[in-house]
Amino acid sequence: MAKTPGVAAPAPDAAVRRRAGRPRLTSEDWSARLADYCRRYDVSVRDGALPAFPSGRRETAQHREWMSLYKAHRRLSGRGPDAAERAQRQERLTAQRGRCPLCRQPLDLEEARLDDWKPDPAVLHARCLDFVLLARALGPEALERTRTRI
Repeated sequence: MAKTPGVAAPAPDAAVRRRAGRPRLTSEDWSARLADYCRRYDVSVRDGALPAFPSGRRETAQHREWMSLYKAHRRLSGRGPDAAERAQRQERLTAQRGRCPLCRQPLDLEEARLDDWKPDPAVLHARCLDFVLLARALGPEALERTRTRI
């Protein structure tokens, strides 16, 4: 059958379609890959994240595998919060009656950011958390000086 210009081919049936791309990386997969790498190259993990970069070993199998681990780590760490953190956010959001303690605006779970400040942990909007972190970094004197500018 000849292809007619300007006419799209029929979409494949949903049952026939397969998910394209790589399978979703889980933290269990990551831990297994990391343990395998450490055992194979006799290295240890530093700072709970990645083993040291294999300097002086560019273009070797170890270097390629380390790069693969690095990319997987970035992919996994770039995702949203895990189930435990989501539960903690939900608990604090419920205690705050669904509002940000700083701006008093409604706050939902997806936009809530965790602030684990010891005296008073809370969940805030991202912009409110940025403001709080900046204020903590600058100190109370800077906040007082800022009042004259508002």
